[in-house]
Amino acid sequence: PVDGFEMYNLHANMVARMNEAAKLFAVLLDEDETLDPDLLLLLLVFEDPEYLSRWGSALARGAKRVTTMGTDCHRNTFPMQLSDGERVDSYRRMMSWFSNHLLVVPEADGSVLPDALETALKERRLYGSFDLLGYPEGFDYVAVTGSGATSVVHETGAVVALADTVELRARPASVARLDPAVEAPLYRTRILRAKEGGWDVVAEASGAETISLPITEAGAYRAEVRITPKHLRGALGSLSDRADDEFVWIYSNAIHVE
Repeated sequence: PVDGFEMYNLHANMVARMNEAAKLFAVLLDEDETLDPDLLLLLLVFEDPEYLSRWGSALARGAKRVTTMGTDCHRNTFPMQLSDGERVDSYRRMMSWFSNHLLVVPEADGSVLPDALETALKERRLYGSFDLLGYPEGFDYVAVTGSGATSVVHETGAVVALADTVELRARPASVARLDPAVEAPLYRTRILRAKEGGWDVVAEASGAETISLPITEAGAYRAEVRITPKHLRGALGSLSDRADDEFVWIYSNAIHVE
């Protein structure tokens, strides 16, 4: 009877890529290396098929679970100091690579009480983002039921009835405070439906296009944004070719259509 589980975990990611982790030290020990230390994770991060399979299977079987991104911060693995004066595994570094964003209802004065955070978590109003690729702004994933003046917007994590005429809308994010002088990143937004063993892509859009998808089949649907981080090329040092690789940037929780 668990309330939720992880959709990504750094420790599991690193263990699965130990060979890549070994290459990491060769990069770190090169005195001429100009890689920004906070971008080290790009050597290791990948989408773990085991996590995606379990996530999809659990939701496809009807479970409604909040999913989060997790990191095991122990500051006891990579003590070597990098060019920014911090250990490889500093708490600040490991806890800023990615984060969980709770969609909360603030008080009238704009403050947020613990109860609001707990309620958002319980109701699965959450998405995770790999912030080392850029802080996302503008992302939104909702279900709209009905039409016209009687339409109702349901946030991420909601349970809606198929009979109520459901449309899913996924609005892509963009990198906040992007330097206009750098090469622009590429964005790809997708909506996926849970199935036994993983996920099926049911809609996709590029750039700033918002997906509007009428739903005709019950199921658990999540959104994600993927990014090709061309804006980071100048900060990647000898790994500048990684700026042409596509990475997952945002994982949302699911909206359940019944």
